Amino acid sequence: MKGRFLIIGLYITVNAVLSFTVLKSGGSDGFPKDRAALAIRNVGHQLLWHIGDSSSRVLPVTQVTDNTFKLEFKSAFSFSPDTLVKIVRHSLAAINPTPDYLVNVFDCGTDQVVYGFEISRQRKDLVPCVGRLQPEKCYFIHITFEGVSASHVDHPYYLYGLMLVGLTLVTLVTRKPRPQAKQESPAETMMIRFGKYSFLPFKRQLQIDLNTIDLSDKESRILEILALQPNQLITRDELLKRVWEDEGVFTGRSLDVFISKLRKKLKNDPTVRITNIHGKGYTLEIE
Repeated sequence: MKGRFLIIGLYITVNAVLSFTVLKSGGSDGFPKDRAALAIRNVGHQLLWHIGDSSSRVLPVTQVTDNTFKLEFKSAFSFSPDTLVKIVRHSLAAINPTPDYLVNVFDCGTDQVVYGFEISRQRKDLVPCVGRLQPEKCYFIHITFEGVSASHVDHPYYLYGLMLVGLTLVTLVTRKPRPQAKQESPAETMMIRFGKYSFLPFKRQLQIDLNTIDLSDKESRILEILALQPNQLITRDELLKRVWEDEGVFTGRSLDVFISKLRKKLKNDPTVRITNIHGKGYTLEIE
């Protein structure tokens, strides 16, 4: 299963990269956008040259949308529509094959279209008013090509998304799983509180204020039995059996020794004490 997801992730990533490369080089539809921009700028140079202006600048061509280019000029100029049509036809013929296109000339001051025409291989060309000279003004030209707009599949952001999906799949399949944090059992987290003390049986520790008192294994087991039944008598036989039965041989004297050690470790809280019920057993008394 992991191998299948790895192959899918690599396939998506490689195809997205290749598609993006094709798009950057001219688009998946085969339209040479860089060549189109050069041809459109040549329109500007030819237009100025035709009116005898060899010093004014033609500004860099900008792409407004996927299929619309904007041609701008540094200085005002006048033009004849029929001359503009001829220059555009001749310059855009360098794009092979030349798609259908629409040309609109705008007045910079009003953003209104002052002249426009359409050239089509499938339909009849629409070229109106070719004889009227346009006055000297600031103009910019939009040239829109038909049938060359990139689909969403060719859009850079879509391809970035594909690459991200592919790389995510590859990462998820190839990364090593993180070791799961060990979950503590209830016994490991159990805490018994009495008086001012907090008792952690698993760690064999007594805590009071900011101090920690370590207990031996036997001390901890005895205290746990007493602390779970405070103010109740726990017989000597029960304590000996539950704490020492696995060792086979034990004596009552051993129990007394550990009780004595526990009393010393509980001395910091006078409300807590281990009381001996003579001949019977012990009680953890808590006031």
